[in-house]
Amino acid sequence: MRLPIASLFGLLAVLLAPPVFAGPGDKEANQGMNAARGGFCKRAIPLLESAESQRHRPSSAVPLADCYVKQGELLKASDIYHKVASEKKAPGYNARDVAAITSAKKKAAQLDARIPTLVVTPAEPYEGLVVEIDGEVISEPSAPHRFDPGEVLVIVARAEGHEETSQKITLKEKQRREIKLRLKPKPGGKKPPEKPVAKKPPEKPPEKKPPEKPVAKKPPEKKPPEKPIAKKPPGKRPPEKPVAKKPPEKKPPRAAEKPVAKKPPEKKPPRAAEKPAEDTPRVATGPEERPKPAVEMPEPTPPSPRRQRDVWLGAGFQGFFIPQLMFGLLGEGGRDVLVPGGDISLSTRLGRRFDLVFSVAYARFWMDETPFKPKGHPDTDYEIVESDLQALQAGVRLVWNIPLDRDELFAFRVGAGLGVGWTFMGDLYRTQAYPGDAVPGDPGSFVPGDPYRYVKCRGPNNPVGSFRYCNQLDYDADHYPGYVEPSWFTRPKGRPQGLRPLVYPWLVLPEIGLALRPWDRVAFDLRVGASVTGLLGGLGIRFAL
Repeated sequence: MRLPIASLFGLLAVLLAPPVFAGPGDKEANQGMNAARGGFCKRAIPLLESAESQRHRPSSAVPLADCYVKQGELLKASDIYHKVASEKKAPGYNARDVAAITSAKKKAAQLDARIPTLVVTPAEPYEGLVVEIDGEVISEPSAPHRFDPGEVLVIVARAEGHEETSQKITLKEKQRREIKLRLKPKPGGKKPPEKPVAKKPPEKPPEKKPPEKPVAKKPPEKKPPEKPIAKKPPGKRPPEKPVAKKPPEKKPPRAAEKPVAKKPPEKKPPRAAEKPAEDTPRVATGPEERPKPAVEMPEPTPPSPRRQRDVWLGAGFQGFFIPQLMFGLLGEGGRDVLVPGGDISLSTRLGRRFDLVFSVAYARFWMDETPFKPKGHPDTDYEIVESDLQALQAGVRLVWNIPLDRDELFAFRVGAGLGVGWTFMGDLYRTQAYPGDAVPGDPGSFVPGDPYRYVKCRGPNNPVGSFRYCNQLDYDADHYPGYVEPSWFTRPKGRPQGLRPLVYPWLVLPEIGLALRPWDRVAFDLRVGASVTGLLGGLGIRFAL
């Protein structure tokens, strides 16, 4: 019995004895880090400060700086981040300390951009200038100084022969503020001596140049005398022959004209006084001529509008933009997704202003590796989601055309549409994920972090220590590389219903656009709208049949 009793006492001694390898401050550090992970920074700060005062470790210093940031003490946090970032791996540092040094460099750069700065610039040089901010004298006020945002700063300035001035300001995050300092001179005070102006030295008289030597001029060259040009004597013209003139013809005497009897003027019934038309031309009348009626010019007929075309065949680009905000309606994570595609349409005119459009469209719902978890689920439920789905959509739209000019060159279009989509090709992939900053083999390093740095689990508890993220304890027990999500019309035995869409409704409301019709049988359409699959955009061309 001695051996079992001795063994029992030895086991109790090991269990009840304090840990031999625990260093000073490790207990406070572990308690503080657990409180910081849970978001209880008021409780974590004194524990981590106590641990740091006993022994410095990057794994406890970085959570302390994180809590300082949440409390608004950015200067304290920045000092810790820069101190840790400048460290190198020392003996006794574990994987958590190495990860903390790596993360501190990134956090220090991000935090420095948030810390506001203040510059106090004197408007003119003041003798004996002293600037105090919150009671501390600033040696170089014109250099940028950093302060915590949200704090009330009291700035006091004084100089010889000038009145003391003070003001209060509050800086915001990322603010870069500059204050122009102007001091009022005291009554009866001496003005500062003016700086002597340096006089310019007298200009030297221009040096005398020696007289230039006269240049001998060449005598003008003599040109030989020009030979006189012999003139030809004027030629004699032959005398013109005289033209015989015809004697004037004698006209026979006319018989005496008989006087023409004048008709008495006809009496017309009196008419109402009429104003002469301004545009009616006046025609001179003789004794035997009557006035000609005025010729009326026909009015120009307005150009007739374009011929209405009843049937159009069109094609073009049609795509969707799914913003990350839509993922936030269902959970956390996601990213912006662009869904390209195209459509073929056939439209017919209803009445004079409405078009009924039938269309068939193609869409490619491709999404790269994206972290996502349902709303309200813990951080351990994050998965990496991928998609290479391809779909066909059939729909009908009603569009109202509003011409913007008489020739209907431009038209504003408003409408709505509905239809159905079918994912005929591709799959949806889901894989469990764990924090990418974790160190395999150290379960304590598997803590929540940036979900966009998570990586896929290779299997249950693979890598080692990831059992809280990579396990077989929930609905996603088999969500490992190669898992394909079943259709939402399929419900595997003992599992929730699949999430891969097979047939889905399609709705766009409203749809607005602009149509350009440069030719009678050709039109271009630009349209945008809001749909259940994201923001719609399209650009196409139509031909009249």
